[in-house]
Amino acid sequence: MKKWIIAASGLSMALLGMVILLLISCGSDNNNYVNIYHFNPTARQLEAESRPLPVNGDLIEVVVAHFYSGPRTNALSTTWPTQLAPNMDDLLTAVMIENEMLLAFFTSVYYEMLPLEQTLFRGAFIHTMESMIGVAFPSVSDIMILVTDDHEYAFDTLMLNLFAEEDDDPPPVPWLIYDGSLGIYNDPFLSRALIAPLTFRNLHFVDETGLGLIVESYDTDEIDHDMEERVRHALYLLISGFRPEGAMFPIPAETIVLNVMIDGGEAFVNLSEDFEARFNGDRELAELMIYSIVNTLILDFQPVNAVVFLIDTQLRENFHGIEDFHMPFTRNDTLLLSYILEREAEEIWEETE
Repeated sequence: MKKWIIAASGLSMALLGMVILLLISCGSDNNNYVNIYHFNPTARQLEAESRPLPVNGDLIEVVVAHFYSGPRTNALSTTWPTQLAPNMDDLLTAVMIENEMLLAFFTSVYYEMLPLEQTLFRGAFIHTMESMIGVAFPSVSDIMILVTDDHEYAFDTLMLNLFAEEDDDPPPVPWLIYDGSLGIYNDPFLSRALIAPLTFRNLHFVDETGLGLIVESYDTDEIDHDMEERVRHALYLLISGFRPEGAMFPIPAETIVLNVMIDGGEAFVNLSEDFEARFNGDRELAELMIYSIVNTLILDFQPVNAVVFLIDTQLRENFHGIEDFHMPFTRNDTLLLSYILEREAEEIWEETE
């Protein structure tokens, strides 16, 4: 018994020593890095310099300062318009995280930049912020950029819009120029070698019970990064490329995506005749199938706010009992299985009171 106690004590001391060494090593060596994006004039693309995250201080402030100060190597050049905005706050007045969004406020100097300079600056800034978020703020799901000379007013206005009741009439957000879901890249200047695997966060599938929709995520690095190609790949995953547990797959497997076009916030999805002819279900299942596509595209692709369906390049008035099928479809969260079950629970609770 005595030997067992001595052995246990020795083991405890050894484990304690390992923990102390681990804590010391973590405190002295920070292995987290963030990518600061700049322009490579030779390759004509955005590339990144890796910088270690600071142990102390405001992380956002430090990363923005790295971006503003420019690259360390002469092979890259800054995208910051130093002549128009020699000081940081001449162009960028605030960067903050609020309500799972990163908000950046540019001054009207942004509009004085040449179009190519705007594109490079905005792209480099967005990818730098995305890199920081991926390392330190995983709960953040969107980046918003606003151009305004009064960022406090713009922030208050934005909050009014986000939390407004249905009957309210909130003022417009001033000069919103970018609202992008993370992981979506449509940047011709971004170096392909630096793009991380793309994530589809909001793939909507019909639940195996046929009562509602469930949400699944999927990572891939096998697709083009053009927005319309991403939409094509999302549709491929919904049709036959991804089979999550707990889902049924009413979209006919023979369905071919003939064409995808995004114009003015509307995604025009042109599907083959098989989508209609080989569908085997009633109106309720047809509605769930349609909104599995609509909700996926609207939630995972921020520029898209409506979906228009074409079948064999033609608009159809009716689809298996769904009237006005030729009209744009918008997002419908009431078909989510979680929402349906919550509503049913509330109704049962009200009946028992």
